[in-house]
Amino acid sequence: MVKFNYNKILLCVLLFVFCSQMVLAQQEVTTGKDFGIGGRAMAMGGAFIGTASDSTALHWNPAGLSQIKRMEIYGALSHEKLEADTEYFGNPESTFVSKTKPNSFGLVIPIPTYRGGMAFGIGINRLQSYDSRIRFRGFNELSLDEDPEFGLLFIDELTKESGGLYVWDFGGAVEVAPGVSLGGTLSFINGQYDYDLSLDADDVENLDMDFDGISYRDTIQSDYFGVEGKIGILAQLGEKFSFGGTIGIPLDFTVEEYWSQESFYLYDDGVDESDFEEGIVDYDISRPFKFSGGIALKPVTGFTIATDISYTDWTQTEYSEPPSEDITNEVFIEEYKDTFQFRIGGEYTIPNAGLSLRAGYTIDPLPYEPEGMNIDTDRQYISFGMGMMLDEMLFLDAAYVRGFWKESSEDGIIVKDRSSNRIFLSAGYRF
Repeated sequence: MVKFNYNKILLCVLLFVFCSQMVLAQQEVTTGKDFGIGGRAMAMGGAFIGTASDSTALHWNPAGLSQIKRMEIYGALSHEKLEADTEYFGNPESTFVSKTKPNSFGLVIPIPTYRGGMAFGIGINRLQSYDSRIRFRGFNELSLDEDPEFGLLFIDELTKESGGLYVWDFGGAVEVAPGVSLGGTLSFINGQYDYDLSLDADDVENLDMDFDGISYRDTIQSDYFGVEGKIGILAQLGEKFSFGGTIGIPLDFTVEEYWSQESFYLYDDGVDESDFEEGIVDYDISRPFKFSGGIALKPVTGFTIATDISYTDWTQTEYSEPPSEDITNEVFIEEYKDTFQFRIGGEYTIPNAGLSLRAGYTIDPLPYEPEGMNIDTDRQYISFGMGMMLDEMLFLDAAYVRGFWKESSEDGIIVKDRSSNRIFLSAGYRF
């Protein structure tokens, strides 16, 4: 049988993995899925730009703060269970990760005015989540000519990701004309992303008379710091129609990464070799502007239907200085695209009951296709929820959001079928 120099092969593999990790990290920081903020907004699929009327307006549309006429304290909790069903050469695996975390906290202080409305707010919101756990396990049926690194080996690969972004939001809004409000939010971003890949490749069929197996582990620990702004407008046209718009303004984003790579080789004669490398990388990312608009219609008393659309040109993402010689800004131009995010939701308030029923739907496409993979189903979310107002002072909201998306390799060897289940519980008190 043909023998291979596994040290050279693995060195190439590790170099590829390191570059892939760097790209993966910047994909997470720039395009990690928005987690969602607030029970009412998420029950309506996040279609909240034209209807924002609680402290989460700091995130959705700061102009909506002017609708709040009494001091408000707001808090929300979220739970998410992520499931991943995978196939590797037809061999199925299932994994999951479950997390409960604070979702939002806000304080809104209205300012008395002679006419119209004015308010200021402060909030802490969970912007993005990176939690994930994916496993592939099975015999690689490709020959060594087809796959020199892992052909004819039994593969057991586990990828664990965790972390997220939180933002401190400071903002305000004022009614500049009857029914027309302007607002702005300044956000200070802080977060963390942890990536851990472990892979075992074993010669279980004894097809190589010298080589027995490879094990390696790659990790990234990233800290994120950033500042961004948002300006918004909200206009009420009579009692049945309103529209809003926002512009997300990226100001600064810094990433500090610690990476490590550890490998271990085992041969049939009992000899083993190991290698360990680590490093620290700092870089800045310039993220693109985000343009969003939304409308809300009240065709009959107590019923609201709202829809939002957001546009982002991800090809305008760039490094101030690339973190590695093997990574350039061309990756954004060549592999990224612009996206439209679509949300629609409805709310019906039962007369004289103080009870509201809600539902929504979201399409949130990925701005890139992972190397060698096809997006079979874009990220989609279906939501349901309800809210209750008690004595016009205390309001309670709950939402359930079901998400799903699917990817597969171009050759059909790898399939990733993922789903998420989120629960949002929020409450607000107005003095």
